[in-house]
Amino acid sequence: MYVRSRKAGERVLAGLRKLYGQLKLQVNETKSAVALATERKFLGFSFYISTGLVKRRVAAKALTAYKDRIRQITRRSGGKSMEQVVEKLRAYMPGWKQYFKLSDS
Repeated sequence: MYVRSRKAGERVLAGLRKLYGQLKLQVNETKSAVALATERKFLGFSFYISTGLVKRRVAAKALTAYKDRIRQITRRSGGKSMEQVVEKLRAYMPGWKQYFKLSDS
């Protein structure tokens, strides 16, 4: 959840902890924090401010994972024909592109 101020964020997080306790659920503390949106990542996206607007981009970790997967598919020691490599790339790349099409980068 994103709110305007740190104080509001702490209040909302405390309220969520109380509500989750009543429901006998746990808040995942490793994923929950009160911080600026530009300091966090969410579902593979990170946020940045450009000309006063908050914009989305692919998070560094997601981009690194994408590059690693492409390197794995196209490595020379894989023992695959060019057609097999192209087929794997055709299966992987459009899905990644479709998922991250909302990014502004």
